[in-house]
Amino acid sequence: MGSVVQTAMMYLGREVLGWHYLWATVVAVEVTLAHNFTWHERWTWGTKGQLNWGSRALQHQLGTGTVAMMAHLFAAELLVGRMGFPTLVATPLAIVGSGMVNFLIGQFLVFKRVEG
Repeated sequence: MGSVVQTAMMYLGREVLGWHYLWATVVAVEVTLAHNFTWHERWTWGTKGQLNWGSRALQHQLGTGTVAMMAHLFAAELLVGRMGFPTLVATPLAIVGSGMVNFLIGQFLVFKRVEG
């Protein structure tokens, strides 16, 4: 679902609002991070026996958010800025490229169970 949110936000930013592809990338990634964190809290990992919400949100933003932002800005600059790909082609490629790393950050750092 996050892939759909991010692609839709890129479309809105680029095609509807006419934003520069890097600005649209930043906004799309941030909206998607918030969306994904919300769903991960409820469905993917749950929260019982874990750090408090604020700590998880911060870890998610610093871990997953940093990887996602760097990967997507790099992909946007390379694929859109230098190679001329449309943003709606570059976005899914960047999502696939950073997806597994982001899952591992979530699994082992952000949403790990705290024994106690």
